Amino acid sequence: HIGLVILGLASFNIQGIQGAVFQLLNFTVISAGAFLIIGSLQHRVGSTEQISLGGVATTMPLLASLMFLYGIAAMGVPPTSGFTAEFLILMGVLKSRTGAGLAALFAMVIAAGYFLTLYRKSFFGPVTSDVIKSAVDLRPRELLIHAVLVLLVIGLGLFPSLILDLINGSTTAWIGHLNIS
Repeated sequence: HIGLVILGLASFNIQGIQGAVFQLLNFTVISAGAFLIIGSLQHRVGSTEQISLGGVATTMPLLASLMFLYGIAAMGVPPTSGFTAEFLILMGVLKSRTGAGLAALFAMVIAAGYFLTLYRKSFFGPVTSDVIKSAVDLRPRELLIHAVLVLLVIGLGLFPSLILDLINGSTTAWIGHLNIS
């Protein structure tokens, strides 16, 4: 994701730079959510290794669903905040450096395949561990924290202008300062 931010900034156009700033916010939110999920898994199951996690979605469907949401936000799937960020970055990079934009698009497809494979192997399949069989799903206090993050992921995906309007003046001024159109 930081590579996408660098590409967006290096595009030296408004779309790429706004996408880069939006991606920094997006990455912060989805990373917080994903790290909370990983911490919850470690606490409940005692491991975060893929081989130890099969069937987690059976006993902890809320935890598994939230991890999937954070994952698709990282992949840039609509209507998540990741879509807006990655779309703007790609538009900016394709406008200035077509080859780099196509390479980034290819890398994004590979990363999506990696996440989906990892998710399937870690969260689905038969429950083989007694620890997973007895694991408790997210508690109300944990869900409250995730509710705020989910609201940001979906809210900024549906209403990106909330952020884009805030950063438009500074990104436009920065582009003007560099004398680049």
